[in-house]
Amino acid sequence: MLKKIKTEDLVLGMYFCGFEAAWLDHPFWKNKFLLKNENELKQAHASGIAYCWIDISRGLDVAEQAPTDAPEVGAEQDAPAPLPPEPAPVPAIDTTLMDAMALRETAKKATKAMFSEARMGKVLDMERCVSVVEEIASSVVKSPSGMLSVLRLKLADEYTYLHSVAVCALMVALGRTLGLDEAACREAGLGGFLHDVGKAFIPHELLNKPGKLTDEEFTQIKKHPELGYKYLSQDPNVPDYARDVCLHHHEKMDGNGYPEALRSGSISLYSRMAAICDVYDALTSDRPYKRAWDPAEAISTMATWSGHFDRAMFLAFVKTLGIYPVGSIVKLESGRSGFVIRQNAQDLTRPVLKVFRYNDSMEMSDTEILDLMATPEADTIVARGGEEWARLSHLDSMQLLSTGTPG
Repeated sequence: MLKKIKTEDLVLGMYFCGFEAAWLDHPFWKNKFLLKNENELKQAHASGIAYCWIDISRGLDVAEQAPTDAPEVGAEQDAPAPLPPEPAPVPAIDTTLMDAMALRETAKKATKAMFSEARMGKVLDMERCVSVVEEIASSVVKSPSGMLSVLRLKLADEYTYLHSVAVCALMVALGRTLGLDEAACREAGLGGFLHDVGKAFIPHELLNKPGKLTDEEFTQIKKHPELGYKYLSQDPNVPDYARDVCLHHHEKMDGNGYPEALRSGSISLYSRMAAICDVYDALTSDRPYKRAWDPAEAISTMATWSGHFDRAMFLAFVKTLGIYPVGSIVKLESGRSGFVIRQNAQDLTRPVLKVFRYNDSMEMSDTEILDLMATPEADTIVARGGEEWARLSHLDSMQLLSTGTPG
């Protein structure tokens, strides 16, 4: 039986079932366990969270206290007032994350419809596209890390559709860092949303081939910018800048991109933005032929690609996501691992982490929220996750999807 109590009333022997707070804000990795460790009890009391839930059928209850103003024996007593109904458990996930998750599904459906219409030769529903982009842009403004983190959670077979949504969100976020006004950020977002529509004309089995592409197959894949541009050009309602992004998002600053081998000065602002956002989301996504990269590894690797991206714009992109983007795994000097949950704008090398140790059975211990900016002496990042990413990357899903709801 679940019971809501004050966090300060927690004692050893109680079966803890979650705080009445967002999962990211509490110190424990798991939401349900028997409190038998003094350090965990201290962390709970020091959390600053007022209420939590316990299961009194699996552990101790709060000790009942005798009332100090009990009436004398024989005195007339009023009938006790009925107890208020026990409140329903309150989910512990951020409402911003819930909103982002709902928008993710809405946008995925809209993108599927867009690709379906393109395959059938139908005119693009621009009103729907603009509406989706406006919602994504608003979500990014409201909670950049929330929306971008949610969009990292995609299965390999969702990639074609959610990639368009993710690039849209990344374009909006990058535009804000670059100082673009609201209208320009939404234009960039629309370009990102439509950038891969040409893949609607590429065979599905080729897009999702699990093995390495042959030269002939890669040549066919490389036609998608021109196919998309041709499709969008049939509709006078599609803005020129969106068609340009569709055609040129694979161009490189040194002229070694495709389809037109443009060089730096000839590549539009939005297309230079799209080149960065497109590659980052591709690297950090699971595909049939590869596992997703750790976000920090992706940023580090992209930084070494000379001539590929607009350098100043790439640095703005790093500022947008952080050197260790949300979802990255890092190794700490203490020997613990850390999962990046928030950035510190003042110092991108000192994010907020959920730190932990784990054993061969992937059981977590010694968990806490650690703000490396507020307490730099507490620990230090010494390396990116590296080989640990394959083992620990599933924690990204836990971070975003765990509701912490008691029960």
